[in-house]
Amino acid sequence: MDIIQAIFSNTIIAFMILIGVVVFVHELGHFLAGKAFGIEVEEFSIGFGPKAFSIRKGNTDYRINWLPLGGYVRFYGSNIEETVPIEKREKSILHAKLHKRAIVSLAGPLANLILSFFVMVGLAIYGLPNQPALVSVLPNSIAEKSGIQTGDKILAIDNEKIKGWSDLSKKISQSANKNLTLSVESNGINKQIYVTPIQEEVETPLGNIQQTGRIGVSGVFNSSHFYVSKNSFLHQIGLQTGDKIISINDHKTDYFYQVLNTLENITKTNSDSSLAQEILKGHLNHIKLNILTQRNSEKQNLIKVNFSNTNIQNWAKELLSNKNNQENLWKKNLLSSDQTIANFQSLPTGDKLIPALEAWKSCGLNSGDTIYSLDKIGRIYSVFQVYSWLDSAPKNISSEAKKIGFASVNMAVINSNGIIKQLNCKIPLRNGYDHLNREHAFLDFPINFASQSLSMSPEILKANSFSDALTKGFNALINQISLTYNAIKMLFTGSIPLSNLGGPIAIAGVAGEAAKGGIIIFLMTMAFISTNVGMMNLLPLPALDGGTLFLHAVEAAYGKPLPKSVQLTVQKIGVIIILSLFVVVFYNDILRLIRF
Repeated sequence: MDIIQAIFSNTIIAFMILIGVVVFVHELGHFLAGKAFGIEVEEFSIGFGPKAFSIRKGNTDYRINWLPLGGYVRFYGSNIEETVPIEKREKSILHAKLHKRAIVSLAGPLANLILSFFVMVGLAIYGLPNQPALVSVLPNSIAEKSGIQTGDKILAIDNEKIKGWSDLSKKISQSANKNLTLSVESNGINKQIYVTPIQEEVETPLGNIQQTGRIGVSGVFNSSHFYVSKNSFLHQIGLQTGDKIISINDHKTDYFYQVLNTLENITKTNSDSSLAQEILKGHLNHIKLNILTQRNSEKQNLIKVNFSNTNIQNWAKELLSNKNNQENLWKKNLLSSDQTIANFQSLPTGDKLIPALEAWKSCGLNSGDTIYSLDKIGRIYSVFQVYSWLDSAPKNISSEAKKIGFASVNMAVINSNGIIKQLNCKIPLRNGYDHLNREHAFLDFPINFASQSLSMSPEILKANSFSDALTKGFNALINQISLTYNAIKMLFTGSIPLSNLGGPIAIAGVAGEAAKGGIIIFLMTMAFISTNVGMMNLLPLPALDGGTLFLHAVEAAYGKPLPKSVQLTVQKIGVIIILSLFVVVFYNDILRLIRF
């Protein structure tokens, strides 16, 4: 199975399979429609260029060519300049009735949409990964102020059931400035919480600006790897920064919030101070606390905590006797090592990130430091906030900073001794390109963290019935059509530059990455590419099916076939457009390879 996965995940093989299926289905649509109307097919070809393989059956030559960049079906009588004998005209495409020719032209794009539909129906029956609607709450957010806590599961909004993160995100984004009632499961207790999403201006993946609702939650969670400060309870029982807490009393703890909730539930405390007080009162002497940990790739270690132990008692006394001791709540002050710097990236000589790397080092940022706060964001509780800050940096970099070539960044970190350091770093800016090939000034952060944040493990969501699967498949197709339509519209209006168009190399990259994600991701990608191919072919441009349909419409209005001179001119224009498109997409692909 591993060998099959390795072969399938090869970029070239994945590309050949994906584009081969999409093109085959498209041409099969034309082929079957033509055959249904008795039109003779001379050639059914996948790919262009020299022949790699062919077989002849009846009057049709079935070919696979060396260049897998498309395909074609050549019908008998398609050459305008050739004369078709009267006795064979019923088999000629140019002599078929207008509505038959229109259906044959439409059949290719329609086949692509049908392929997408059935792929999504099949996946709905098999089961699609669905991220549950558990939330990670950002500090000082609407969600936090409303009483939502990290790890809470959103069950419903205004009595409308929420099946997963996508449902939650969609409902919140559409409800800016609206009062919502959330049904929430929090630590095993169901409750109602009232929120009003604030309105924010965001840029969509296609580059257009839209207003959306936000409450300040994400689907990214801190892992259960801890930053351990000296004199803390975790330090006292033997943990070090970067250690992972695997379970507590056999309760699995994959995420940071699960550790905190479990500790609070077992000890009935919420801070080192309150824990120390309960220890000295003897209230926890009967409590069993077994913590399973792991350090790097070492063997797992089971720590058995005895609250009546002399060392634990002494720790509690010393903590409470410290005049500087404060009631620092675990949920406000314990940190994940997800935001602890393990090291700087190792970069080859001449790498563009080297000036930024040296700047971060020279301003005092060191391995072992844990990010505590960032300029204009404030307190950092998750590395998700760091990456969000980096994502927003291109928009927030001032024109003055761009002019002088560097940005000033103020941040606070906690060093390995638990001391907070204030850093003022001057970081060189790098000119680069975003996902829409727009040039921007970027702020590099060549850092490797001690551990990585996690998304919640997905659930497999299956359709309730075949009719439900059909509904889900149809809705998925409509969403794909909508996305493709908006992208095409923005290309023509200039909102998305032509430089964003991808060719075979870009598609191969997408296919390879999708294949590495598994068969479900690969099939979802195939469905989306198939929808794209179908929609693009419906554009009213010469040499595309949409252009042919447009000519059929003109012919219907004109009342008779267009003059041969006009048809030949349109064909020549179509060839020029297709060749120009090939030049553009290949140029874009090569430029991306050079840039990255």
